[in-house]
Amino acid sequence: MFGLVPVDYVEIKYPNKGHDSEYASIFPFGTHATSVVEGVGLFLFALYHVAIIIVLTNMLIAMMSHSFEAIQVNLDNFLRITLTNSEIFRHLKRGTH
Repeated sequence: MFGLVPVDYVEIKYPNKGHDSEYASIFPFGTHATSVVEGVGLFLFALYHVAIIIVLTNMLIAMMSHSFEAIQVNLDNFLRITLTNSEIFRHLKRGTH
């Protein structure tokens, strides 16, 4: 998940083609054959981290919304019970006089 694998620890194995080979000049991001793959890999790695942050934030919002709804329902039930009990108590108190 987020931050568990630093980019420095990812080992990239380069082919044996040197800087002077005929293929070294056709790669725009560097002089070795894996420079495009490395760039795409770093982009996907960053995209993964951004997606994880968005998903976890949405999950946190959903959990907080669910908790708030549950508290509201419990509060409404508590208020109804309290008002009903107080009305019954008033009615019984008036009837004894």
